[in-house]
Amino acid sequence: MKKQETKRASRRKFLRDSAVAGAGAAMVASSPGSALTLTEAEQEKKKSEGYRMTAHISAYYKTAAE
Repeated sequence: MKKQETKRASRRKFLRDSAVAGAGAAMVASSPGSALTLTEAEQEKKKSEGYRMTAHISAYYKTAAE
């Protein structure tokens, strides 16, 4: 009988932990995404990063043209 009680208790613990984890996930999903947004400086930096002609790219174009 003790074995069955242990299984039942572990099942209850699993269900309780699952409910707590689900509630935590719901809170995180519904919270504002302020941690995921970029600051203005980071956005400007990201916009300025684009195609750049570097020495490596220039050398590639020269070999590809031949």
